[in-house]
Amino acid sequence: MIKYLSTFLFWLLVVVMGNFSSVLAQESVYTPKKGLEYIKNEDFKNAQLVYAHLLKKYPKDAAYNYYMGICLLNNKGDLSQAVKMLNFAQIKRVSNKVSYYLGRAHQLSFRFEEAIHNYEKFLKSKSSDSEKNEKANYYLEQCRDSRRISTKIYELSVLDRSSVPREDILEMYSPAKDVGRFYKNGDFFESGVNPNHILFETERGDVVYFSMAQSSEDTMSIYKIQKLLDGWGDSEIVGEPVSSAYNDAYPFMASDGLTFYFASDRPGGFGGFDIYKVYYDNEMQGFLDPINMGVPFNSPEDDFLFVSDEFNEVAWFSSNRETTGDTVMVYKVKWDGSQVRNMVDDPIQIIESARLKLDSDQSDEYGNGRRSRTNKGERDESKKQGLFRFDINDTLQYVDFDNFLNPEALSLFKAGYMMDQQRDSLAFLMKSRRADFERVSNESDRNKIVNEILNLENRVYKLDDQIQEKYLLSRQKELNEIQDRIKQGNYEGLGGRSDESTTLNFDGVFVPEKYSFHISDEFERHYAKRADMYKSLFSENDIASLRYADSLYVWANILNLESACLLEHSTQVQDSEPMKLGNILKKEDSLGDDEVGKTAQMMKESKELKILSNRIYHKALDKKYPIYYLKLKDISRNLNDANSKNILVLSQQGNAYFREAKGILNGPEGLNFESYESWYHKKSWC
Repeated sequence: MIKYLSTFLFWLLVVVMGNFSSVLAQESVYTPKKGLEYIKNEDFKNAQLVYAHLLKKYPKDAAYNYYMGICLLNNKGDLSQAVKMLNFAQIKRVSNKVSYYLGRAHQLSFRFEEAIHNYEKFLKSKSSDSEKNEKANYYLEQCRDSRRISTKIYELSVLDRSSVPREDILEMYSPAKDVGRFYKNGDFFESGVNPNHILFETERGDVVYFSMAQSSEDTMSIYKIQKLLDGWGDSEIVGEPVSSAYNDAYPFMASDGLTFYFASDRPGGFGGFDIYKVYYDNEMQGFLDPINMGVPFNSPEDDFLFVSDEFNEVAWFSSNRETTGDTVMVYKVKWDGSQVRNMVDDPIQIIESARLKLDSDQSDEYGNGRRSRTNKGERDESKKQGLFRFDINDTLQYVDFDNFLNPEALSLFKAGYMMDQQRDSLAFLMKSRRADFERVSNESDRNKIVNEILNLENRVYKLDDQIQEKYLLSRQKELNEIQDRIKQGNYEGLGGRSDESTTLNFDGVFVPEKYSFHISDEFERHYAKRADMYKSLFSENDIASLRYADSLYVWANILNLESACLLEHSTQVQDSEPMKLGNILKKEDSLGDDEVGKTAQMMKESKELKILSNRIYHKALDKKYPIYYLKLKDISRNLNDANSKNILVLSQQGNAYFREAKGILNGPEGLNFESYESWYHKKSWC
C-alpha cells in the first residue's frame, strides 16, 4: 500500500512540476520586454499575443493599451477597439506618438476629420521621429483628398467576399466570355514583363492591355498591343491621362469599348492603389480625365482590379484593407448600371458604405440589423443634398423618398426612378454603338450595328413613356394627397423646401418687370377655346396645370411680339426679307454714335426677349404634353390596334424630340439659342 502511495505521489509531483515549469515558460514569453522586442521587429502578430496576455492582468495599464492599439492597427484588427485603447493612452500621455497612431486608425476607419486633427496634433508636437513626421505629412494630404472625394458614395449590394492568397486572385473572378479574358503576364508573354502581373485581353482577342516597368527602378505603366494580320504588333503605352509618373496597373476595358478602369497610386486619392474610371472620347481620339471611383471601392489601403460584367449584372474588385501579408479580399457586388453616387455629408454613411458587409450581414454593432440613417424628425444635412430632384408642382420639389406623403405615389415614383436609371444606361450604350458605327468600315458590321441602335432606340423610347407615365401618376396622387391634407388642416409642408416665388419665375427664368403687365382679355380668350374640352376630359388638378400651361403660352406670345417690335424699331430699314439678328450689326457703321448705342441696346433687349419667350414656350409644352400624352394613352385603349399603335408611336417620337430640345435648353453651358433654333427648324416638319 505504501509502495503504491509513494508511486502516486511521485507522478503527482512530476505533473505539478511540469505544469509549473510550463507556466513559468509561458510567463517568460509574455513579458513586457518580449512585447517591446516584437514591436521593434514589427512582429505585430506575436506582440498582440503578448499584450493580450498582459492586459488580462493589468487592463488599466496605459502603456499596454498603447502597444495593443498599435498591434490592432497593424494587424487589421478591430479598429474601433484600437481607437479606444489609443485614446486611453493619449489621456495618460504615454507618448506623443499616440496622436500619429490615432490619426492612422481614424484614417483607416474613414473618419477623415478626426484623422486630420490627430496628424496635425502629432506634427505640432515636433517629434524627433523623422520617419513618422514624413509619413504624417503624407497621410495628412491623403486625408484632405479623401475628405473631398468621399462626399459622393456608392451604396452597393455585396453578394460575396472571399479572402484568398494574392497569387490566386483570378480564381475568384468569373466574368462572362463576352467581357474578355484575364491572364498572368507569364501565361501570355515569354519574357520582358513581371510574370505575376495581370493583363486583360478584349472579348474579340484583338487587343491586350498590360502593365510593366521599363526597368527595375521605373514605376509601372499601362501598355497595349494589337493583333495584326501576321501576329501581334509592338507594345505602345496608353498615354496621358491614364499614364502618370506613378504606378498604373490592373487595366480593364468594359464591353462598351469606351469605359476603361485601372488602378493607380497617384496623388489625390485615398492612399495606396485606388481604382479609377476613365472614358474614351472618339471625337478627341483620347481619354478624358480619370475619375476616382470613391467609397466603397477605394480605401487608404490598396484597391485594384475592378471588373464589370453587364451580362450577369455583377462586378468584382480586390483590396487588402481587411487583410495582411500576401492575402487579399475579393468582393463581388451587384452592378447593373443603375448604381448612383449619392452626395453625403454624414461620416456615418461613408463608414457604413465602406464596411462592405454581405447583404445578409448588414447589422449594427449591437446586432440589431441595419439602422436607419436618418430619423424623419431629424434629417441630417446630407438629406438636403438629396438623391434626386422631383417637381411636385412649381413651388414644391422633393429630394428624397421620405418626402412623399402618399404611399401609392411613392411606389409609382420608385418604379419610374429605377426605369430612369435603366434608360440612362441604355442611352449610354446606344451612344457607344453609334461611335462604333463611325469607326467600322465593313458594310455587314455596320448594318448589324444599325439594327442594334434601332433596337436600343426603341427600348429607350418605350422606357421614356413608361417613366413619364409613372412620374405623372405619382405627381397626381401626391398632389391629391396634399390637397386633402390642406382641406383637413394638417398639411405641414417640407419646412423650407417649397419655393414661394411668384409666377414670374419659370424654372429660373424671370420676366422683366416692365413686361409683366396683365392682359386679362388675351388670357380669357385663350382659356375659352379649351374650357369645355378640359372640363369633359380632365380632373381638377389636371385642369389647373393645363390652365397654367396656357397662361405661359400667352405670356410667350406677348414677349415674342414685343421682341419683334423692338427689332423692327431698332433696324429702321425696309428690307424685303427678314433680317437675322447677327447680320444687323453690320449696318451699325452707317449710324451715328447715339444711334449705334440705342440700336445695340434695343437689339440686345429684343434678343433677350426672344430667348425668354422660347423658354416659356418650352415650359408651357413641358407642363401640357405629359397630361395630353397620358390622356391619349387612355383613349387609345378603346381604339383598334392599328390606330392605337399609331397614336403611341407618334407620342413616343414627340417625347424623344421634346427631351432632345430640353437638353439643348438646359445644357451645362446654359442656353444655346442658335442651336435651339437650328434644332427647331429641323424638327418643325413633324
